[in-house]
Amino acid sequence: MRRFAVLATAAVAVGLLATGCSSTDEAQQTTENANAAVCLSLEGLAATVEGLSTGVTGTGDVTVSQGQEAINQVDGAYQAVLTNISKLDEAVSDEVSTAQSQFEQAQMQIKEGLTGLDGDSSLSDVPEEEKQAIAQLSTSYEEMNSSLGCGDAS
Repeated sequence: MRRFAVLATAAVAVGLLATGCSSTDEAQQTTENANAAVCLSLEGLAATVEGLSTGVTGTGDVTVSQGQEAINQVDGAYQAVLTNISKLDEAVSDEVSTAQSQFEQAQMQIKEGLTGLDGDSSLSDVPEEEKQAIAQLSTSYEEMNSSLGCGDAS
C-alpha cells in the first residue's frame, strides 16, 4: 500500500510540474504571438507610409485626393499597430511613446496641409512642410520598429 501511495504522489507531482511548465510555455507563446503581431502590423504601416512618401516625392503620379486616401490607410495601419502594442504584457518604453507622439503629430500636420487643396492637383506640389512631415512619419516608424525589437521590417 505504501508503494502505491508513493507512486500516486509522484504521479501527482509530475502532473503538477507539467502543468506549471505548460502554463509558462503558454504565457511565453502568447507573448511571442503578441510581439509578432506588433512587428507584422509595423510592416503594414511601413508599406503605407512608403506608398505615401513615393507619391509626395514626385516619383509617383499621385493626386491630393489619392494622398488623402493614403493618409486614411496610414491611419488604419497605425491603429492596428496601437491595438497590437496594447496587447503586449509590458509597458512600452519612453522611446516608443516618443516615437508614437512624433508619428501622430506628423499625421496631423499632413492632414491639415492637405485640407483645402484641390483634390485633382498633383501631390508632388504639396508644400515643403508636408514633405517634411511625411519624412517624419518614416523616421518615427523606424524608431518604433527598433524600440519594439522588430528589426528591419522595411
